[in-house]
Amino acid sequence: MAILEETYHKLELLSHVPPLQLPNVDELRHSIGPEVLQVLEEQVMLEQQYKWVSAPAGEQKGGYEGEALPDFETLDDELRHSTRVVCRILREAPTIVERLEEQDSEPASMPILKFLSTFQELKEQTFQKLSTSVEEEKSKEDWFLEISAREEKASQTLRQLQKEIKLEKADRERQVTTRNETIQKLRDELEEIKTSTINETKTLQADTKAQEEADLTNFQAKDATLREELTRLKSELQQKKTENKESEEQLRKKKIREESGVLEWVKRYDSEMEEKDKEITALRSIYEDERQQLAKLEDYFNKLMAEREAVAVEERTKAEEQARQQAQLATLTKAATMLQKMWRGKVARREMERKKAGSRGKKGKKGKKGGKGKKKK
Repeated sequence: MAILEETYHKLELLSHVPPLQLPNVDELRHSIGPEVLQVLEEQVMLEQQYKWVSAPAGEQKGGYEGEALPDFETLDDELRHSTRVVCRILREAPTIVERLEEQDSEPASMPILKFLSTFQELKEQTFQKLSTSVEEEKSKEDWFLEISAREEKASQTLRQLQKEIKLEKADRERQVTTRNETIQKLRDELEEIKTSTINETKTLQADTKAQEEADLTNFQAKDATLREELTRLKSELQQKKTENKESEEQLRKKKIREESGVLEWVKRYDSEMEEKDKEITALRSIYEDERQQLAKLEDYFNKLMAEREAVAVEERTKAEEQARQQAQLATLTKAATMLQKMWRGKVARREMERKKAGSRGKKGKKGKKGGKGKKKK
């Protein structure tokens, strides 16, 4: 139990030494002395090298790239020896601990505090174990095993969660990096657009100012021209008003004369229209009589045309029948003529054949007579 007490006391002393980096070297040199400061600096250097050697290849940080460091076992032995020396110095000179606490405003690191808390619990459990019976010790041992199993399970869960957090953090860092690059790109584009906009605005303002000056000059010239034109048109308008006033007086007088003439023409029109109306009435009476006569004549001519149409149909029927008979007669006549021609041709051919046959018979008889005469000779 005394060993545990001594170990806990040493660990508590070592917790006051800043890990990996001393707070203020110059002030520490004056407060604790150069010898003690050298020992602490050597301790810090060994801790940094130990962390560098024990870290994975991709996570080594501390500025020892390319340096030839001792191997892990050598550093472990040297760090153990240096830790014992520092612990002995702090135990022999408690004022150094107070000065270190004054120089370092930050509390001890969380790992060492957690280790001290765990060691304190171990010390208390050891004390209870030494002061309890076998049954209680067995019960507490079972309880400790259960707690250890739970702690192991919790540690595994913690490691898994830490791994997931690490992956999430890496993914988050990639996303943040991508977003930062996008933001930077957008900022550059925005800056470029602002610069371009400023230049375009300046150019546009210069062009606008020049255009305004040109427009103002043109406006002033056109304004002067239009004012002169307005003055001329006003004088012409006044002259036209004077001329039109005289014309208006003449036209008004003419209108009065024309109105009186129109009244006279209206009266004449009314009288003439009465006469024309009488003539139209008489013509309508004549038209009605002639229309009735026309209707009678149309009935008469319609009957006459119907009779003529019937006669024409009858004559056309007779003509068609006569034409048909004449066509039949012509066909019979043509057929008879053809038969007569054929018969005459046939008779002529027979006559010619008979004549040819008679001439051949006469020639045969003459030949026979000539043969007989030769034999007599």
